[in-house]
Amino acid sequence: MKKKYARILFALICLLGLRSVPTLAQGKNEVGLVIGGIVTPSQTLSPGAALIGPGGTALSNRDIAINSSLTLGAEYDRSFVLRGKFAIDGGVDFLASPFDVKLSQRTQNAIGQYAFIFLTPHVRVKFHPNGVFSPWLSFGGGYARFLEEAPTAVPSFKPGTNTGTFVFGGGVDTRTVVHVLKIPIGFRIEVRDFYSGLPNYNQRVAGNLQNNLAFNGGLLIRF
Repeated sequence: MKKKYARILFALICLLGLRSVPTLAQGKNEVGLVIGGIVTPSQTLSPGAALIGPGGTALSNRDIAINSSLTLGAEYDRSFVLRGKFAIDGGVDFLASPFDVKLSQRTQNAIGQYAFIFLTPHVRVKFHPNGVFSPWLSFGGGYARFLEEAPTAVPSFKPGTNTGTFVFGGGVDTRTVVHVLKIPIGFRIEVRDFYSGLPNYNQRVAGNLQNNLAFNGGLLIRF
């Protein structure tokens, strides 16, 4: 699962690079290449559900706790409205976990980990786009894919969950800091919440949705 999503991310970055070639002169495009981590709050089991520990006994813990995980992302934007005090961009985000997201407690009847990708078209509103620092807000929605690891006691488990996601967040971009091969590069830091459906935990939980909080930072390429 790790190598699969890493290849998908690499292919998308290459695609964005190819997309930029004929439009370098326009100066209305941005590509963010970010790295960070994702935090997912725990899920509480529904009444009647129980986690079975490695020893075969039911656990008193009724929460499915999820460890934080590394994320890699690529974000493309194009400005449709550009003013002195604000800009409105449209684009698409790609975020994936190259390392599987692990549950903090190993059990026999719940998945041990999962990988994910989020692919979300968005609108970004940027304030003071020509300033040294440009804060922004974004929102959008799209596609989420979870690929789960089968529980040890459930060999017939079928991994793979497709669902929708709504994303909203904010961040700060910097003015161009350095030129590499005449390409202007700045920096971006951001916090975004991908509010999605659930992966298949193989256990009933109280909620139907989950927050996936991504904290990222990286390079911002303008062209």
